[in-house]
Amino acid sequence: MELLFDFSAVPLLVLGAVFAASILQSITGIGFGVIAGPALLISMGSAVAIQVSIVLSFLIALILAPNTLPRVDRNLLKDLFRGVVIGTPLGALALASLSIGALKLVAIVVVGCMTLIATGLLSRYPVFERDGKGRRLVVGGVSGILNTALAMPGPALAAYATAIRSTPEIVRSTTLVTFLLAYPVALVVQAGVVGLSAELWLAAAPLVLPTVAGTLIGIGAARFVNPLLFRLLTIGFLLASTIALALG
Repeated sequence: MELLFDFSAVPLLVLGAVFAASILQSITGIGFGVIAGPALLISMGSAVAIQVSIVLSFLIALILAPNTLPRVDRNLLKDLFRGVVIGTPLGALALASLSIGALKLVAIVVVGCMTLIATGLLSRYPVFERDGKGRRLVVGGVSGILNTALAMPGPALAAYATAIRSTPEIVRSTTLVTFLLAYPVALVVQAGVVGLSAELWLAAAPLVLPTVAGTLIGIGAARFVNPLLFRLLTIGFLLASTIALALG
């Protein structure tokens, strides 16, 4: 228990980033990896940062599960998760074989395209806003790859759900429940392919309290976010993801 309260070795930047990221993720369903990911990578300087981000994001999804499960679009969730299962081992292989620079370059291109689609700038071309089983599988696959390789599964899911004009409740609930299922799969696959860091739980423990506190605050703030603000926040996070990857 002492580890949960031992903040002496944790930089204030990391504590603040995790706290803010937890608030934003609980409001929109995405954003933790965008806000906290770079701070964790800078602080830890190794792949353990990715695994810590996965563990903390799973904790957020777990806390929000009672509220999000009843509102999820089960058909959308089913297809997305199937794609995640397909993409997760591919992400682990990418993590094991590619450099961080190469992974970031691929992610920049993918997330950048997703951001463009989510803005609605391509709405004149209906193909980008069309829903379908095959498209859901592809989006889930991309999410699974980014989840295992960079702990950033949200951009693909949020961009797709936004592009097909899902309601904020469905976007938030479906992405969070997909995370709830995807994160344990990602950790198991990482354990088999690259192994779990011995420092994982020691590094994650002091960040549990700011994660829980931020999540609870986000739950209260979510009721004040209208659909327009929700869409703007989602697009903002997607754009921030692209910038964070490019500058990280």
